[in-house]
Amino acid sequence: MNQTQQRLKKISYIIVSIYFVIGLLDLISFRDSMGAKFSLLDALFVKVLNVQKERTYTEPFGLYRESKHFEKPKGLHILGTDINGNDVLLQTLKGAKTALLLAIGVNLIAIPIGIVLGVIAGYFGGWIDDIIQWFYTTVASIPWLLFVITFLMIFGRGMIWIIIAIGLTSWVELARIARGETLKLREMNFIKSSLIVGKSHFRILWEEILPNLSSIVKITFALSSSHIIVAETVLTFIGIGIEPGSSSWGIMIAEAPRELLRDPPIWWNFFSASFLGILPLILALNILAEER
Repeated sequence: MNQTQQRLKKISYIIVSIYFVIGLLDLISFRDSMGAKFSLLDALFVKVLNVQKERTYTEPFGLYRESKHFEKPKGLHILGTDINGNDVLLQTLKGAKTALLLAIGVNLIAIPIGIVLGVIAGYFGGWIDDIIQWFYTTVASIPWLLFVITFLMIFGRGMIWIIIAIGLTSWVELARIARGETLKLREMNFIKSSLIVGKSHFRILWEEILPNLSSIVKITFALSSSHIIVAETVLTFIGIGIEPGSSSWGIMIAEAPRELLRDPPIWWNFFSASFLGILPLILALNILAEER
């Protein structure tokens, strides 16, 4: 790995860490004396940066022009406010919580399924391998989008159902890779030596095979997370993703076409969600996924 790649890797880790911390700040929430719920991130913007809710649109950087669409801002909104007067920068940062929950939740479902099935198929081979291959080939033949739409129409659009729907369709590629890697590992001398000295199959899988798949899991987590963020955006854009009222980059992107058609165009929602929310995180995750 050359110096440029090392720098990119460090920058990527920093970017992912920043989004992770922002997501955690928004996850930790309290209730005020009136019973209203607010997070640490909300408190930081309101108490420290004095960001207040407006009545409707305000322009970025505190700019103000006479128009029926805009009102004079009461506070500083670096990226303006949306039609409901919510600070766009705050909404963008709050989208990190949704991305964090989706990425962790989906991977908690997909990675164990993919690893367990792939390792068992590759290690034992024979009819077990045939059945598992048939199973994941069948799952892979089901159109992903059709399955997710059907699933969400049956169970609803809650976060947990979105996580389950995407998780149940995201393990196949990992199972294939884990199977292929296990097929190579089981022919190596250290595995044969373990069998000769009487180690059980479970101990061999746990102590010898799984540790050698850790890099695959790490790469899959990073790559899968970027796919999940894009998937949530697509699902929300077509109207079956995160429910309105939640903070999500998908919702901001879904509202962008209508906002951009206004006169003057409201561009800061789209800009903020795309170039401050989704793009940096996906680029960073993809760079980390290329790590060797």
